[in-house]
Amino acid sequence: MTVATERRRGERRRPAHREWPGFEMGERLGALRVVVCTGSGGVGKTTISAALAMSIAATQDARVLVLTVDPAKRLASALGIKGIGADPVTISRARLRRAGLPARGEVVAAMLDMKSAWDNMVERYSPDRRSAERILKNRFYQRISDAFVGSHEYAAMEALYELHEAGEYDCVVVDTPPSRNALDFLEAPARLTDYVGARLLSWLAGPSGVGLRAMNFAATPFLRLADRLLGGDVLSEVSDFVRQLQGLYGGVQKRARDVYRLLRSPQVGFVVVTTLEPGPFAEAEFFAAKLREYTMPLRGMVVNRVLPPTLREPSSAAAATTLADDPRIVEWIAQHLGERYAPDAVRGVGRIHLMFNALAQRDARALAKLERIAEVPVSRIPLFTDDVSELEGLVRIAGLL
Repeated sequence: MTVATERRRGERRRPAHREWPGFEMGERLGALRVVVCTGSGGVGKTTISAALAMSIAATQDARVLVLTVDPAKRLASALGIKGIGADPVTISRARLRRAGLPARGEVVAAMLDMKSAWDNMVERYSPDRRSAERILKNRFYQRISDAFVGSHEYAAMEALYELHEAGEYDCVVVDTPPSRNALDFLEAPARLTDYVGARLLSWLAGPSGVGLRAMNFAATPFLRLADRLLGGDVLSEVSDFVRQLQGLYGGVQKRARDVYRLLRSPQVGFVVVTTLEPGPFAEAEFFAAKLREYTMPLRGMVVNRVLPPTLREPSSAAAATTLADDPRIVEWIAQHLGERYAPDAVRGVGRIHLMFNALAQRDARALAKLERIAEVPVSRIPLFTDDVSELEGLVRIAGLL
């Protein structure tokens, strides 16, 4: 770890002089080494992760890395770069300041490289170089290394841990994979450990070969077809892969313990991102409860795409009811405003507003419930009518966190 890095860490823990609005979450989480943004797919985790990195850089003299899993192209363009790859790309302070971010630190963006993550894992945990090369060259491994259950989640965990240990960045913001269930991220190390050490694999790779002989006997037509389609050595490659995989078990098991120890430490914070739609909201509630159960630190929640509170105003709802239900309103508009509108159009405007009023009321109830159960600060990001396609849009969100 460099002297400059240590100096930055000491400086960024001094209270920031607040000369700008917003960025409360960046100031609150700025002393953490790792921030994990999680939530169900489609809630805007990648955008919120990038904005949170900017919020931290606005309040801390820190080098902040946002590690995205599969960033949309519009995020790369919003950051002002051609693309995000495995090699980190620095967003200059000048570029951030032109976009309106009062940057004290710097923001770096990188994308998770799945193949490198898996290859590094094999090299790290293999008992020797020869064993690692046998796995890496195995055609079966090359075809399925990205198809393990929880593979993206485990690769993200590996990258998170390695970046933390390297100490190159003051803070790493991790955008977790777009899983169907946010809990997949927490369970990934244990799941991979179970897979590597599974009895089925031990049975298949046993020295007697009884597993493969039984499989040959039970599935001969399938295996003959596999031999014709994939080549005559497919069975020996599967057997060799499974046998070599067993040698990784000890290292994978130890890394799982190390990762869980890190995720429970005071240096780490989880931020749950959700919308107020029933599915994502229920998953956010569940995930918050699981973090408490696992004694992992939930530091904040971000509710994305919140409808404006003006939609809940009783006076506007009353006006919308009049538009929707009172047949005399068309004539009143014509007499007092001098405008002629089709009755169906007037009723439609009223009904649309009442629909949004009902959704806004639902949002308010869900937000109140979330604030009761979360026991952490909740940031609200309004529903924008335009996409976040420019850096200025990310800065706007960062100021609301």
